[in-house]
Amino acid sequence: MNKYEFEYCGINSRTDLHLVMGHVALPIAPTISESTVSIPNKYGNEYYGTSWESKVISIPCTMPAVDYATYVQTLQNLSNVLINLDDDPGTEYPLTFGFNPDVTYYGHFTQIPTPDFMSETVTDVQFSLEFTMSDPRGFLPKQTIALDGSLDNKITPAGNAPTEPIISIIPKRAIYYCGYVLNGGQVAIGTDSADELADPTPKYETLVSDPMNTLANWSTDSTVISSITDNGTIKAQGTLASTDGAIVIKNKDNQGHRDWGTYIANSWRGPMARYTKGPTETLENWYTEGYFHHQKFTGTHNGRAMARAAYLVLNSDGQTIARMEIEDNYEGGGRSPILYIQITRPGGNFSGSNYHSLYDGHGAKQFYVAGNGKNQKVKLPYKKTVTVKTKKKGKNGKTTVVSQKKTITAYKTVDNANNRDVFSDFYGKVWLEKNGDDWSWGVTRYNLKTHLPYKDKKYAYSASGKWHDSKGTYSGLKLGGMAILGMEHPISEDAMNPVIKYHEPYLSFSNLIIKKVNTVEEAKPQPIADTNDEIIINTEDQQVTVNGEVAGFQASTDWPKLNGGRVNEMMFAGDIVDADIQLQLTPKIK
Repeated sequence: MNKYEFEYCGINSRTDLHLVMGHVALPIAPTISESTVSIPNKYGNEYYGTSWESKVISIPCTMPAVDYATYVQTLQNLSNVLINLDDDPGTEYPLTFGFNPDVTYYGHFTQIPTPDFMSETVTDVQFSLEFTMSDPRGFLPKQTIALDGSLDNKITPAGNAPTEPIISIIPKRAIYYCGYVLNGGQVAIGTDSADELADPTPKYETLVSDPMNTLANWSTDSTVISSITDNGTIKAQGTLASTDGAIVIKNKDNQGHRDWGTYIANSWRGPMARYTKGPTETLENWYTEGYFHHQKFTGTHNGRAMARAAYLVLNSDGQTIARMEIEDNYEGGGRSPILYIQITRPGGNFSGSNYHSLYDGHGAKQFYVAGNGKNQKVKLPYKKTVTVKTKKKGKNGKTTVVSQKKTITAYKTVDNANNRDVFSDFYGKVWLEKNGDDWSWGVTRYNLKTHLPYKDKKYAYSASGKWHDSKGTYSGLKLGGMAILGMEHPISEDAMNPVIKYHEPYLSFSNLIIKKVNTVEEAKPQPIADTNDEIIINTEDQQVTVNGEVAGFQASTDWPKLNGGRVNEMMFAGDIVDADIQLQLTPKIK
């Protein structure tokens, strides 16, 4: 093909159509459309960018004809070639010029004018064809480049315009995931994680998410809480209060004393409340979590104080079925507290054979060793009235005995073991989940200042576990509500006369969560290709095929392009380090 010829759909202008092509002035740029908006009272307008639209090439042609018969036949040949009625709308056709044979333009004719005779004495005619390209780029010969799945590949395509890569990957083994990054974009195909697989039903549905910064959602009415039970002898009384971030036991004063209610010997006493805002349905499978703060203070009497803070799980009848509770050792005497995460038959008190303990302990050994404090004998002073007898001699010399009552100070000696563990000063999250006959639980200590888990191993503590109820003993425990309990147990100091004051433990509750646990079939990743299958990632067509068939697996991509005339970095991901990878591309010019 010489420089005064063109080929359209493989048909040569000179040998097939008997045309002589004139000088073709290729356009420098496509049609430009500027986007602006006139703004009243503004000097100038608002410019919103330029649209680069189609490109039009005008092709001057001369058609020699020795007579009218040749003239008519040549026109019919042109009509057959240039007018396409059978192809689908939107089809565009290749055009190549002899003066630049390596560049192919794709478009359609938008003007095929009536020929003009060159003179009155000849049948030679002239006309100009207009060829419009919706994609204004010129296409250079295709390139095939072998790529390495283990390296950062550097590719410099010919041309000077963006071009769409076509990647062929033939893996050496079954793969679940592959992809690549290119010029800030990515292609990700398949998944190697079940967590990423889409499922129309989420496993967890949050039904309650309460920050617990108001008492409006809680009731302490005796008719509401009367069916609630817990371990040991408990008496619901005293007063709760709310802060911006928690529900607490109301302060009596600024001396560390709280409103647990009236003194009761040998009984736990303090406020109890039931949540009134959900869930609106009874949950067969459920998850609940809450945060609490249990803080004991050090000191001769402070360390002997006893308190408990609990989240109680209730059924629809308001009966206790589980507890997550920090409770001071019932033996007292400055012993360290214990965290209990336990389940029970409805209405049980976590004793006998009607309960199961998922966790009961002091936390990690680094925080607790039996006898980790210095044992101390503490003398408690109290007033005691005694009868004192004295002998008195009368005037007559007779001796009489006189009895007289007198108040003296006596002492009672008690123990303070000064033991502590992670739960002696604990702020953090506890959670419990039931899913059929499978139970799981967890506890994490949080930093009170950041409200995040501790990073420093000196303070960090986290534990979790699972238990399968093989006999289905507790399969019928359905969550119908929640309650909180904050109580104190009197110690000997409270019974002294006068009462010996001490700093009572601090308890708070925050961020209650209740979720419904749905039954979701475990989604397992499926291989996207087996050994020696061919994966084609076609950016031109924006589709992925395996062995020629459109793939039905998950793909995430923005179809990144290669930049012509520049170095492009492409790096692959997935188990395709040793795969056969080829890049096919058609470089383009602007």
